[in-house]
Amino acid sequence: MNTNRADLRNTIDRMRGTLQDERGEEETMESHALEFGSQQGAGNFFPNGEACAREDLDRIVSRIKDFGTSDAFMHVATLGGGTGNGSIPYTIEQFKTGLADLEDAGATEEWMASVIHTAFGVWPYYYEQPQRHFNAVCGLSRLLRTADDTQNADMVLLASNSQLDDEENGNGRHYDSINDAIITAIDLMIGAGRETRSVIDVKDYVTIPSQMDAYHFTPAVATEMNGQVYELEYMLDQAAENTYVPMDVGTTTAAYAIVRAPESMIDDGEISEPEVYGAFRDWTTKHDINVAGQASLTPKRGRGNDVDVLLLLGGFDLSPLLDHSWDEFEMLGDSLAGTGGGTGGELTKPQLDRIVDNLETYVERNAE
Repeated sequence: MNTNRADLRNTIDRMRGTLQDERGEEETMESHALEFGSQQGAGNFFPNGEACAREDLDRIVSRIKDFGTSDAFMHVATLGGGTGNGSIPYTIEQFKTGLADLEDAGATEEWMASVIHTAFGVWPYYYEQPQRHFNAVCGLSRLLRTADDTQNADMVLLASNSQLDDEENGNGRHYDSINDAIITAIDLMIGAGRETRSVIDVKDYVTIPSQMDAYHFTPAVATEMNGQVYELEYMLDQAAENTYVPMDVGTTTAAYAIVRAPESMIDDGEISEPEVYGAFRDWTTKHDINVAGQASLTPKRGRGNDVDVLLLLGGFDLSPLLDHSWDEFEMLGDSLAGTGGGTGGELTKPQLDRIVDNLETYVERNAE
């Protein structure tokens, strides 16, 4: 989904080999993409992205209805931009409040009331322009909380470009590596509810963290570790050293451990569910983490001894991430509040104050 057709076309062109779609460009675009809003882009101002989504909400809903048998949706956005960052929090809120802006009682369907909405937000590089950090702070707040300070997305996953790209040059090749890291985390996360010895489904990921009001997470991943050489607890430590945002692991209040091992190792008894549970318990005890969570052992086809580990760490102190953006956010806040973005979006001072209050309250609650 995008407000800019050129951006959509560039994305489809990059994905053509993966899509293995032999149809023409227009047919491929129609099948895999949705252009919404009457403007060409959001001008890097998130209220414009929201305005475009509001303008074409009926078309967005129509496309999403095609996936009405799904248990959950994962909405992915770069938080520094205007389009996804503006439209996704709004779209999630609309689905969770019965599509109120459509003013059409027939627009909602029964499945919409129970479907889970997760979001994956990618933080801009720390060196990027202040406008992108302003968008990121606002986007995180709006994914977490609605304007009336209720929970919005059921789960908010976070990754930071600078955390995943040590060289911080932002060229296309490094964006590919960041995308690969995110895909790896999502694949491991979904795998725990797919082919697994102990199922962790999407409902497990969201229920208790939502009750704790600690439903932001970041992945921590380590892959291709020799399961015949390394102990499970060591592998968990290796994953914890590779968090997708800057954080203090000791502030975690919810955690899920997914261990993916070759099917042959599991069948031969070289790795078992009780061992995974025990290693996870020992790991949390060692780090003095009193967490809600679960562990899962997931098979992968083939032989060999390469083991992959995903830790989903939630409820942690967000300050180390926000510290990279807060000064830029405050610098622009007063100048942008009360202005329109030129394409239908507007950000009033009360709206910005509510965004700030919601985020500060959520962060303070999880830093205690």
